[in-house]
Amino acid sequence: MSDRMVHLDSGADTDTAHLSQQSPASRLGRRGFLTTLGFAGAALGAGSLAGCSNDGPITTPGVAPSVNDVLNFALNLEYLEATFYSYVATGSGLPAADIGGNPGTVTGGAKVTFTNPLIGRLAAQLAVEERQHVELLRAAISGNGGTPVDLPALNLAALGAVTNDTTFLALARQLEGVGVSAYAGGAQYLVANPAALNYAAQILHVEAQHAGFLRELCIVNGVTSAAVDAQDAPPSLSRIFNTDPTTGLSPVRTTSQVLQIAYGAAGVLGVAKGGFFPNGLNGPIAIS
Repeated sequence: MSDRMVHLDSGADTDTAHLSQQSPASRLGRRGFLTTLGFAGAALGAGSLAGCSNDGPITTPGVAPSVNDVLNFALNLEYLEATFYSYVATGSGLPAADIGGNPGTVTGGAKVTFTNPLIGRLAAQLAVEERQHVELLRAAISGNGGTPVDLPALNLAALGAVTNDTTFLALARQLEGVGVSAYAGGAQYLVANPAALNYAAQILHVEAQHAGFLRELCIVNGVTSAAVDAQDAPPSLSRIFNTDPTTGLSPVRTTSQVLQIAYGAAGVLGVAKGGFFPNGLNGPIAIS
């Protein structure tokens, strides 16, 4: 994330039994699952989390990225979140079935021993839901005739360690806030496919629930969670939500802005790796 972000490394005492619950993709048949998501049949106009064509190098300058390119961009980000929460909650990463045939190396992740049982349970549920997002995106890309990218190399402790309740809340709040803004930025590219737009809206709503609760916990517990860029308003008693004081709207970030944060280079164009992604994202949307 940005050069001001807290980062991770650590160990946790939490109830993680529900991490093994069956995923939506496995409960539904492949055809029915993809049909439900709106990815079977007609192509989507351009998927969620997409930046506009002048939003830094993507594929060919001036040409919108393909649906699968955009979905793979989203998948990279969900890999980061899911892997982070999995290590924090269980001490290990995602299962082999969810990371592709040639996954990158993950460094810095470790289980956190939480003092507050509520925060421990929150971490466990976040691990479940973000893993489910990974599985949903992988199934959607495959169902749309594409190949899901493998898990990229991740450095979970790029700018610091997560070892307790406070450092966990500080980083998780940042991750979820960026995720919400990224999905909001992609909504305009889904208007031609109501089913896909509805699916993206459902993911956005889940991420917003995560972000809102994490902001509340930061305030209640006196946790400082630094701004990741100029659009970010950290939670406080005077700024409970990250919304514009004039319009009441949340920030919307392009792929370039999201990558600047993920690479620890907020405000810098043309960056291809760094921060959480030491070798960059997998797929063509990888340069800020």
